[in-house]
Amino acid sequence: LGRVAARPPRLPLRPAVPFPDVVGVLRSSLAAVLPSFHPFAGEVVYEPDSRTVAIVVGEDAGVAFVEAETDLEFARLAVEGAEQDVDALRQLVPDIRREELPAPVMAVQVTEFVGGSGGGVAVGVALHHAAADGNGLWRFIETWAAVADASGSQVARLADEQEPPLHVRRLVHFDGDEELARVFLRQLAPELPRVVPKQDASPVLHPSLSRRTFTLAPSAVRRLKQQLAAASSTFTPPSTFAAVVAHGWVTIARASGFTDAAPVYASFLADCRGHMRPAPVPAAYVGNCVALCAVALSGAELTGADGCARACEAIREAVAEVKRDPLAERSRWVTKFTEMPRGRAIVMAGSPWFPAYGVDFGFGTPVRAELASMNHDGEMVLVAGREAGSVQASVALSADKMPAFCKMFVVES
Repeated sequence: LGRVAARPPRLPLRPAVPFPDVVGVLRSSLAAVLPSFHPFAGEVVYEPDSRTVAIVVGEDAGVAFVEAETDLEFARLAVEGAEQDVDALRQLVPDIRREELPAPVMAVQVTEFVGGSGGGVAVGVALHHAAADGNGLWRFIETWAAVADASGSQVARLADEQEPPLHVRRLVHFDGDEELARVFLRQLAPELPRVVPKQDASPVLHPSLSRRTFTLAPSAVRRLKQQLAAASSTFTPPSTFAAVVAHGWVTIARASGFTDAAPVYASFLADCRGHMRPAPVPAAYVGNCVALCAVALSGAELTGADGCARACEAIREAVAEVKRDPLAERSRWVTKFTEMPRGRAIVMAGSPWFPAYGVDFGFGTPVRAELASMNHDGEMVLVAGREAGSVQASVALSADKMPAFCKMFVVES
């Protein structure tokens, strides 16, 4: 849609081989997998004749592959629950942001930790959100890791479980789709080919924000879902996503002291592949196929005794509405998001099913996986945790609210 929104998961590894060999494996496997994900090798360009934005893959297309080293302390970045060094995280990810199109779709950076005790490697991936949503990104990372793994076991598993990736944008079609795309462009990037307004600098994390990562153990997730089922009128357990997002929404509201009648919003993206009409979009489609969900409850409702149950019910209803008609609110998506008051709007991203700790490039599974680009006061990013059934939540919040959030978010097993 013409807006640079890098989605850069950071996947540190502990290789048992020299760094040049690690680089060689990652570079060659990336080259091998790119033909199946060819749009990722292109550029996002502005086409003035039609006033549209497209991904163009030229004859000399490719992905920037950066080798780097850092004297950052590897162990410190891998500690869970500690205050994160956001500047350090950003150093491990290539920057594909541009003030004006064209812009690269993807870049990769492989960084060796040479300071302190050393012994670690970080793989940073930056992907333009115009090319893929979270499902598409993690499908690419899984496939790349499978090809890199010399054992070949992951390639066989993915071949059995997944169809080849699809990139045909017309798979996502509906009445008025081209006009809607033009409306989005006018709303999100009115100065094309410029994508960053002249008065705005490139976005950076506000210095007053704190960022920490937490893991809800499988037993904690089960307990949370059981509590919400008991409070539901139907006694039906919610999905893991609904339960964790509701818990995060309420915890942020309570840590913020929102006890008034004014609304507190929560927004997230819902995968629409299986719910599009007249025909569902194949699960193998790698591009964007998501709908914005936005829900609101008053501060008093969220922070009350039954706040989590109310929040969960609101989220379940929003998801059900998207399943019934994914495009019902499409003309208002951008407006709904931009009109949410900053400071009272919680942004949820990711999914408890994204396999952040299941990827293995042949050097072992990650010790830490993070999204480097979190810059919203009240943002939570979910991925599957290391242990089956666990959920990792990375949270960005005003520094003065984070201590209270930490005390309330962790659920006793």
